[in-house]
Amino acid sequence: MTDVVQRVAAAGHALAGRVLEARQTMARLCAFDPFLRLSNLAEVLPPFYRPDDRSRYIEGLRKAGLPA
Repeated sequence: MTDVVQRVAAAGHALAGRVLEARQTMARLCAFDPFLRLSNLAEVLPPFYRPDDRSRYIEGLRKAGLPA
């Protein structure tokens, strides 16, 4: 699974209330990229057409356990 797919999966699991799955996915992602943080998301976020979608995605990553 690529890092982009893992980020989307982690956010989706977290937003769906499946926190354990989200945290497991985030753990795999952080093992792959230990320097990934919420603070450097601008470097890796895909383009969003609606600001609400971007905010929701970031919130999902936060709930999944992505470090600040």
